[in-house]
Amino acid sequence: MIARVLCATAQSEQAAMTMAALWGEQVGRFERTAPGFQGAVLLREGANLLAVSCWDGEGPARAALEPLLDRVASSRLDALLAKPLSCRLRTL
Repeated sequence: MIARVLCATAQSEQAAMTMAALWGEQVGRFERTAPGFQGAVLLREGANLLAVSCWDGEGPARAALEPLLDRVASSRLDALLAKPLSCRLRTL
């Protein structure tokens, strides 16, 4: 099992709350149908967000990352970011 951890810093706490509300609609619903997806959680503290998703393996986690980044870039989410998303993969 692999955890893919996306870290985001929004422009403000209000922007982070908006991002959290939009995440499930604009990103999460697509991820839930990706091969190897096992579950996810979105955490927010202040202007910081962590989107943690669990995958069957590193291959599926990496394969779903590019479409996710494309969705973020082409949505309202991108305008709310203070800096680009960062990503880490961790073995569970």
